[in-house]
Amino acid sequence: MILGDPILYRDDIIYFKIKPVKIVVKRQEIVIFFNVLPLDKDKAVLGMPFLWKFNPKIDWIIKTVEVRNT
Repeated sequence: MILGDPILYRDDIIYFKIKPVKIVVKRQEIVIFFNVLPLDKDKAVLGMPFLWKFNPKIDWIIKTVEVRNT
């Protein structure tokens, strides 16, 4: 789980969070925290609160996320 719980990675635990980050989604500014994870550049894990709020359209085949108009 990525809700502030420790994250296991390569026999170790990741505890760190960065400071709040402001992002703009469909002209709506939101402030979120990101856990530090060993991901490629420009990758993120979207949590359930974000998914519930923005209900994005996810295309698993071409690997895109599109935030729907609300």
